[in-house]
Amino acid sequence: MPLVVDRLVRLLLMTSSKSLPLRAVFKVWRELGLPDDFEDSVISQNSNLFRLCDGHEPSTHILKLVDDIHEKNHLTAAVENWRVTECCREDSQVDRTEIRFSFKHGFPPGMRLSKDLKAKVKQWQRLPYVGPYEEIGEKRKSKAAIMALEKRAVAIVHEFLSLTVEKMVEVEKISHFRKWFEIDMNIRDLFLDHPGIFYLSTKGKTHTVFLREAYERGCLIDPNPVYEARRKLLNLVQLGHRAFFSGIPMIRDADQSKVDEFRGKE
Repeated sequence: MPLVVDRLVRLLLMTSSKSLPLRAVFKVWRELGLPDDFEDSVISQNSNLFRLCDGHEPSTHILKLVDDIHEKNHLTAAVENWRVTECCREDSQVDRTEIRFSFKHGFPPGMRLSKDLKAKVKQWQRLPYVGPYEEIGEKRKSKAAIMALEKRAVAIVHEFLSLTVEKMVEVEKISHFRKWFEIDMNIRDLFLDHPGIFYLSTKGKTHTVFLREAYERGCLIDPNPVYEARRKLLNLVQLGHRAFFSGIPMIRDADQSKVDEFRGKE
């Protein structure tokens, strides 16, 4: 529960108003690893942190932080933790001045990068970094300001994906947060413009974005407890499905206790 509360607090702190429509949170409750009754078990049970207010539309509620007691300076984004790790490795040859504003990039094997693209990526990496928990300040229309806003948008989406269980989310779902995160550009275009950071899957009718650095050969590099629990549940369901259609005993006696335990919790 402390991890769930922290995740929800971080999500709210990425907005300038420290608030989000409850319906937007409902869109991604599973991706964020929230319990299905999070309105009662998380929000109501932590009234010192969260408050539900009436929105400006019928049947709409706004989730707000009661007080900004979580100092932003105490929160570090996932990309900032990566920079520290890279600099502190024993065999590190990283130039700290080069990596201070950088994001981890990883392109697919065999993808050839042109010199122009390499130069653009290097230039973009050096742009000043505005973290997802920092104030955006006054928006300007200069080319440098627009590029800075784009990098901030990348930082916000990168942190959003880092907070999810599987480091992935449907593009349509994350679009519900665009206005609240003050992202003025098209979300899908943002993913396409930064293929070294994000992988956009367009299979079927659903477009899904993955955090590229979180995966290796199609598997999560650092699975979390919620992800592992879901995989075990899926394996049990598939095991029972195969056994049912094959007409053989579901599983050996050594594993029967696990199924009995699962059935007892239904």
